[in-house]
Amino acid sequence: MSKSFMVGIVGAGVIGTAHAGALEGIGNATVVGVAEPREEAGRKLADKYEAHWHSSYTDLLADPEIDLVILGTPSGLHPEQTILAAGAGKHVITEKPMSITHDGATRMIEAVDRAGVTLAVIFQNRLSRDVYRVKRAIEAGLIGKPILGSASVFWHRSQDYYDANGGWRGTWALDGGGVLINQSIHTIDVLQWMLGGVASVQAHVATLNHQIEAEDAASASLRFHSGAVGSILVTTSAAQDFPTRVEIIGSEGRVTLENNVVSHFEGKRELSDDLLSDDDLVTVRDWKPVEAFGEGHRRQLRLIFDALAAGKEPPIPGREARKAVDVILGIYESARSGMRIDIAGSGPEGRS
Repeated sequence: MSKSFMVGIVGAGVIGTAHAGALEGIGNATVVGVAEPREEAGRKLADKYEAHWHSSYTDLLADPEIDLVILGTPSGLHPEQTILAAGAGKHVITEKPMSITHDGATRMIEAVDRAGVTLAVIFQNRLSRDVYRVKRAIEAGLIGKPILGSASVFWHRSQDYYDANGGWRGTWALDGGGVLINQSIHTIDVLQWMLGGVASVQAHVATLNHQIEAEDAASASLRFHSGAVGSILVTTSAAQDFPTRVEIIGSEGRVTLENNVVSHFEGKRELSDDLLSDDDLVTVRDWKPVEAFGEGHRRQLRLIFDALAAGKEPPIPGREARKAVDVILGIYESARSGMRIDIAGSGPEGRS
């Protein structure tokens, strides 16, 4: 019989509620606890799943029934919450970004390694079938040598969006930045993963249309470990949302993804599932071209719990998830200093 996991949800806001909903229908995971200092919100979510409400995180961690916690809390809290969970012997799933500092990411990874538990980070966009097909097509040389790679996120976020929920979004202390580390990290992760990691960045950031501490627009020039060059162009100040876009130009072809779906491909042969390994096919088996908010979470959560039950490493572990964080922190450092910043270890082995 497959192992079943008892889950504690940390935070009863939008993300915590979305994770609780995404767990519905996953047979080997059950919500049994909710940690939320706001009693009304905490009890409401807990009662929906016949779970226990805890007014504090430490009280939830003291529950021996709980095997794993899901962090639906502001990003700046993730390192300390992960370290506490690991110390209590709990597996951890956290929303992106896993951390807003290099040191925080390192401490999280060291804590779970020391405790013998697992840290998985939600990067559901990377797990689309088309993203995997393109990744394998590049590795197989179907577009020739990678030359250029670009990522763009042109979205609209109102001032009310930033002011809601205590106004933590767009702050350095809890959000870790603005459009780069919050809204754009998924697309940046897809680009850096496809092209084998970013070696260096040079960047500009600006706050042009919102009353927030951090940036609502950014541009960056990239050099990848492969030698290819590229760019990142992102904002939350567009008049409306446009599809996220990743484009890769090779010496013998090119590919464009919009919202993680291939909209154009030229290569030595067409994209197909023949490019995918058996493990790849398991990863992407439930993917649909258009996924509503929550469905992508459900797919990744199912994969995570199935991997844990089988004693395997789940997608996407902390060491892998930190690569996008390191790129974005390099962009911030470049924008502050005006210098090119080397990303020390965003390649296959991660940052040292």
